[in-house]
Amino acid sequence: MGYLKRHSLIWEKSGKSSSIMPIRTVDDLKGGIILPSTPLEQVDMLIEYFASKQASLSEFVTFDSSKDYPICFAKNGSDFCYIIKSAYELGYIKGRRQDSGPVTYIGKQFRLSDGHLMLTPQGWEKAQQLKKQSPYSKQVFVAFQFDLNGKMKGIYSSAIAPAVSECGLEPYTTLDDEHGNSIDDVIIANIRKSRIVIADVTYASQNVYYEAGFAYGLGIPVILTCREDRSETDMKFDTSHIKHIIWKDENDFKQRLINRIEAMGLSNKK
Repeated sequence: MGYLKRHSLIWEKSGKSSSIMPIRTVDDLKGGIILPSTPLEQVDMLIEYFASKQASLSEFVTFDSSKDYPICFAKNGSDFCYIIKSAYELGYIKGRRQDSGPVTYIGKQFRLSDGHLMLTPQGWEKAQQLKKQSPYSKQVFVAFQFDLNGKMKGIYSSAIAPAVSECGLEPYTTLDDEHGNSIDDVIIANIRKSRIVIADVTYASQNVYYEAGFAYGLGIPVILTCREDRSETDMKFDTSHIKHIIWKDENDFKQRLINRIEAMGLSNKK
């Protein structure tokens, strides 16, 4: 149920794009969905749901904890109420009752004492921040070895960037980024707000592996790629089991990348 609700929300947020892959199997259902790893991430999911359902500033959204707990992948109604309580304490939501919070603790369980809730101004601000982040972001972070002869920069320009653009997404690389901040801060901030990370491991750059690992840790989908003639030397042992795109030339790379993005259900093509 949680997967279905999440797909429905992504479908609405993406503008009901016809490019979203049809759901035919359990793997299709799970594809492209990032499960929350902390209660705060579950709170974020709840805020996104509020923003999709609350049509006006003065409208309340009605909840039934016994039925709605899959919204943020809570295990049961009590856990769902805990997430609501957390969102309330963070200042993101409020209920009709102004004298107390919307959740009480009875019989060793959290229970919803006020099922009519709405976003606060802080909640709307949080919802706007989340809109810019994955999985609704159009940005794709691209990591590759900035070699001195410029070969990979040429591959980026002729294959990676066009493939990403054809999928209705926006490629990003730090190559042309003008900034006054630490490059590490820029990289981390841009990975966080990206929908996908594409990491080409040709030439086995430690920086590329670090950026891919950081994205994996955040639960952001990562597409690993490598040039065919260097795959045996550049694909590390501890990641070689992950399915890479092994490419021969620019045209081959571009088409394989488009196919992979669409197969993952992450295309935003209209």
